[in-house]
Amino acid sequence: MERDQVSSGIEKMAYDAESGELPEELLKRGDPLEWRIETYASEAEWWTIRSEGRVTAAVGCLRIAAEEAEVVNAAAEAWDEAGGGRLVLLLQAAAEELQRTGVRRLLAYAGNWETELLTVCQRAGFRIAAIEPDYYASCWPKSRAGEVPRADRLMLELLTEHPDDPEDNSGKAPSGAAGSLPIVRRVELRDSRSLIAMKKQLDRETTSMLYEPGERRSTDGDQFEQIRSLLRSSNSLMLVVEADGEIVGYLEATGGKVRRNQHTVYIVIGILESHTGQGLGRRLFEELFDWAARRHILRAELTVQAPNQRAYRLYRSVGFRLEGIMRGALMIEGEPVDLYQMGCDLRTIRQGRVDK
Repeated sequence: MERDQVSSGIEKMAYDAESGELPEELLKRGDPLEWRIETYASEAEWWTIRSEGRVTAAVGCLRIAAEEAEVVNAAAEAWDEAGGGRLVLLLQAAAEELQRTGVRRLLAYAGNWETELLTVCQRAGFRIAAIEPDYYASCWPKSRAGEVPRADRLMLELLTEHPDDPEDNSGKAPSGAAGSLPIVRRVELRDSRSLIAMKKQLDRETTSMLYEPGERRSTDGDQFEQIRSLLRSSNSLMLVVEADGEIVGYLEATGGKVRRNQHTVYIVIGILESHTGQGLGRRLFEELFDWAARRHILRAELTVQAPNQRAYRLYRSVGFRLEGIMRGALMIEGEPVDLYQMGCDLRTIRQGRVDK
């Protein structure tokens, strides 16, 4: 467990499951779902306080965008005045350090019945930004008389101040000048509306995607939740291409959900016709390969329609190999179309290698 002193009594830790120094039983007080803790524990940054030689309070924060982070766990041995006070100090220390690294918005979520957690967050400077009615309604049995119904989810936010900010504090990164080169970056929560609009435009302008025009029913809210889930996953990634402030392409790598395939990702990629032929697909794959090496992802898979030879050649050139043909797997404009199943052993990838 690596640590450095952040302030008096507060330690910064990197989670190590084998050491047991940050006990799982403590973390489960802040998040009862063990599988969720396993998902974010090693990716999050942790601030802790010790008492009598053991960790008695911990706060974990996960960077979910360039300027946003989320409190994924806030746990104390006891929800009494002392425990709550420790968590307030940890939340304030986390916010202060994250601000120095560029975070402008720190989010936290709580059920409407979690009054102790709400009190702690508000004492630390958080304010309720949104309420999602009946978010948990199907997760809990019907409340008994006199109990607070366990139904709504509250989103809390803490906005950090930057003295060198320009007058326009909209929170949105400034876009480049007209005609500037497209950039490839990791998706952010604020991209949900633009991303779903771009996907629906792809459905209209090409038959190479799975959905027909008008068939994609996802809303801005659905896309927001998908982005949030991917950002919290240690083996999934979404990249976007931004040009002149608009999203014009994306690559989504969804990791396996069980232990036997967590080393594998399934790829979906799409670029608007107006921006094809500019090398953006190759740039997306280069970013993917760099990320996969850091996350110890060993295999990538995708499918491509047989007539889409431009995409097939790109996938071959970056290291994918044809592994099978699914005959007549799709019906497009009334005609059966074959799907190529392709795979890539990421251990063999070297950036810049081209297979002709």
